[in-house]
Amino acid sequence: MNRLSLSQRYSKERYRKFEENLSEDKFPDLWPDVARYIARHAPDGSKRPEMVMLIMNWSALVRNADGSFTDLPWQSRVFYRYRVEPEDFN
Repeated sequence: MNRLSLSQRYSKERYRKFEENLSEDKFPDLWPDVARYIARHAPDGSKRPEMVMLIMNWSALVRNADGSFTDLPWQSRVFYRYRVEPEDFN
């Protein structure tokens, strides 16, 4: 981030913050719209996705007695499943 210009940093930070807050339980109204957006922008245009899952991945860091850090194994949680409908592509 330090190597980016101010405008590039602003743009990337805005979306990073959006992704970070999306999984919070106080924003469930956004989840269907985000899932539809993802479905519409799937990379392979020949086959449309049937389902979009919003998944949160995280790994905790633990401070050791010597001041170093150890990362714990990655964990995942599916916090939203969306069955894609044909009208989502209109």
